Amino acid sequence: MIRRRSLFGAIALATTLAATSALPGRWGLDYFPNTSLLDQEGQELRFVDDLLDGRIAVVNFFYLDCPDICGLATARMAKVYEWLGERVGEEIVIISISLTPERDTPEKLAAYAEAFGAGEGWYFLTGEPEEVEELRYKLGERSTRLSDHRSDMLIGNVTTGEWRRTSLMGNLAAATADILALDPDWEPPRTPAKVLDGATLDSFAEKSRVGEGLFSKGCAACHSIGAGVRVGPDLEGVTLRRDHDWLMRYIRTPDRMLAEGDPIAVKLDQEYPTVRMPRFGLGEKDAADLISYLHAETLRLEELPKEGSASDQAHNMDGKDTHGNDAAGHAH
Repeated sequence: MIRRRSLFGAIALATTLAATSALPGRWGLDYFPNTSLLDQEGQELRFVDDLLDGRIAVVNFFYLDCPDICGLATARMAKVYEWLGERVGEEIVIISISLTPERDTPEKLAAYAEAFGAGEGWYFLTGEPEEVEELRYKLGERSTRLSDHRSDMLIGNVTTGEWRRTSLMGNLAAATADILALDPDWEPPRTPAKVLDGATLDSFAEKSRVGEGLFSKGCAACHSIGAGVRVGPDLEGVTLRRDHDWLMRYIRTPDRMLAEGDPIAVKLDQEYPTVRMPRFGLGEKDAADLISYLHAETLRLEELPKEGSASDQAHNMDGKDTHGNDAAGHAH
């Protein structure tokens, strides 16, 4: 069971609007074939014994030679991978399986994985075509040609047996929250009631304008939100990458955490040595306002899926969409 995670902000709203659907029944480990696969390093792995067992799993399928949607889907998966951060590997595994295993060698997969910054805990897999065919069929991937391929991902907790689908083409903040919510010990974030009552994302962002002022005054010289690395890291998604309690403490006392040898603080200090994260003397409320603003900006940049849009279509286990159609046809 993975450790308890607590996120801050409006993730519950995003989770509600994400393109997800529960699959009928539950899948235990005995549901899955223990298929032998090769990863991008040429290592032989068993689907159940080496990949699934004891972890939350995120599974998608791709065509390596796809000219459009698969590359985009993998790029968006890379963003989810970044936001899940250190959880990937020990707690969460990402599994991307080739739909053309007869020609996709580990060497080709390694080049593809490197292009998208895949590291520990993200496996690009190939294998014997007949065995991959059986595995993908069991996981609901029934496409027979590239144009039929679905762009969602299957997420599940093998300990609880709970599995569902979520979209890679919808709101990625919501999709990341869906993955984290598979931990039964995960506590839903404290979302303002006004948001749950139907207020728009803009109205929620309006409540974080105090945080925006703090960001502009103390953070913007070194950080962006969604515009890339400056002196310090891009803060888009930081409320997903880091626990709320960790963020609160780091924003208020980064020097103390570094002196104490906090591993994340030490790593950030090593990766961004130009300017050390200063202590601004913020109180608890100011730090909370700043975190609220960072999360609101992540949600705004991702945009909430529009009701009824293609990205908002949930799929069930047998490959049918909600209409019964064949979904196959630093903070430093």
